[in-house]
Amino acid sequence: MKYVSKCQSEVTFEAMVNDKNFANIIKTFSDIEPQLIVIQNQHAINMTFNWLCNTKNMKGVHNRTVIVTIDEESKIKLDAFWPKITKLHWPIDCLKDPFNYGDGRYQLFYLFRSNLARAFLEFGKPFWMIQQDTFWRESLLDQNIEASDSSADIIFDRAAETSGNLIAGGYYLARPTCSSKAFFKQLSTDLIEFYTPDNTYMTMLCANKGLAKCGQIPFSLITNWIWLYEPSRFENVKDIPVLIQFDGDTKLGGKLGKMKSLGFYFVNSDGKTCNSSAIEAAQDAVYSRHKNIEAKNVPISYSHIQFGVYQWFIDQFYKSSITKSVLEKIIFPYAHYFMITL
Repeated sequence: MKYVSKCQSEVTFEAMVNDKNFANIIKTFSDIEPQLIVIQNQHAINMTFNWLCNTKNMKGVHNRTVIVTIDEESKIKLDAFWPKITKLHWPIDCLKDPFNYGDGRYQLFYLFRSNLARAFLEFGKPFWMIQQDTFWRESLLDQNIEASDSSADIIFDRAAETSGNLIAGGYYLARPTCSSKAFFKQLSTDLIEFYTPDNTYMTMLCANKGLAKCGQIPFSLITNWIWLYEPSRFENVKDIPVLIQFDGDTKLGGKLGKMKSLGFYFVNSDGKTCNSSAIEAAQDAVYSRHKNIEAKNVPISYSHIQFGVYQWFIDQFYKSSITKSVLEKIIFPYAHYFMITL
C-alpha cells in the first residue's frame, strides 16, 4: 500500500478527465454501443496479440476495441502490427515492470482500472471492461447481455457457479448512470486505503452499500479455470462456455504457458501473424472437451489449489445469512489478510 500511496498521482481520475488527448479520444466513443476496453503493458503484449488473433474475424469486435497502453513499448508494437485498433495511451511509470497478484503494482493497477472506469462514465460512455487472457468461442457482442438486465447499472461476471454473489471482476459492463459513477468513485477512494482484491471489494459494495444495482453474467457464459479443473462445480457439466478465461495463475507467464500447452495460442512463430488453423482446432477442442483437452496432463498450480480452497470456504459462508453477512462486511473488504501468501 506504500507503493500505491507513492504512485497514485500517476493514475488519478482528475488527471484523466482534464487531459485533452484523453478526452478527445473518449469523445469519439459511441454513446450507445459499449467499447471493449483492454489494458496493456509491454509484459502482456503476447497475450494481447493472442486475443486479437482469436477475435480477428468476429464481427465488430476490433472496431469496438480500445487498447489502453500504459508504456511506450506497448504502443509502438500495437501501432506497428495492429494499426487499425483504437489505442488510448496513458503512460504509467510505476507500472512499467511486471506485476503479480497481491503486490504493490497490482494494487495500483486496481486503482488505475477503477479511475479509468470513472473517466469513461464521466464522459457518458458505456463500456465493457474485458481481459485478454480469454478464449472467445463466440463474440461477447452476440450474447445479448446488455438487454438481459436493462435496469442494472453494472453487470459483472461471476467467480463460480454457486449460490453466492462473488464477482470475478475480469469482465463487466458499466452504464453511465449516477449510481455507477458513485460506485466507482467509492471503489477508487477505498482502494487507496484497503489492501484487498478489487473483485471482493466490488462484491461488498454491491451487497452492502446500495450504491448501484449490480447484475450478473451467467457463469456458464463467461467461465474461468474451474472449467478445466473442477467441472463438477457447474450446474450442468455439459454446458459449453462461450468465453473461457485462463485466470487463477498469479504469475503472468503461467497464464500464457497454460494457454499454449492446451492449444489456445494463435500467434505464429513470427510473433505477429495469426494462426487461423489453431483457432479452428481450439474451437473443436472445446466442443469435445473430455477427449481433446487433457487438463490432468497440465499440472495444477499452487495458486489454483489455493483459489479452489478459498472458493470452497466462500461457498460455505454463503449457506447461512449470518456467515454471509460476515463474509461480505468483514472478510471481503480485507480479503488479502485472510489469504495465504501467494
